[in-house]
Amino acid sequence: MKHYYLLSLKHSKNKNEYVWWQADDSGYTTDINQAGIYSEERINSRKRYYSNTGTMPVPVEIVEQTKKMTIVPTLDDNYKLLGIREFLKTAKEY
Repeated sequence: MKHYYLLSLKHSKNKNEYVWWQADDSGYTTDINQAGIYSEERINSRKRYYSNTGTMPVPVEIVEQTKKMTIVPTLDDNYKLLGIREFLKTAKEY
């Protein structure tokens, strides 16, 4: 089973680092070490809530490739690596 961090596209807009959901839908953080890890099963159980134009599930292994210190910077390379543009093409508004 795959596991994901939840990237808050809504809260990351115009920031210098990405904003992530904390565990159990308990808020947001820019510190990836404080971000929650969500199972594929949980995301699929509430797809519209966890995957839409404001929130994007990103596989843990992809985020691990982008980490510098405790934040994932909003660099063009990371934007591409995370696949944000492609995701937004098919994401549903909530």
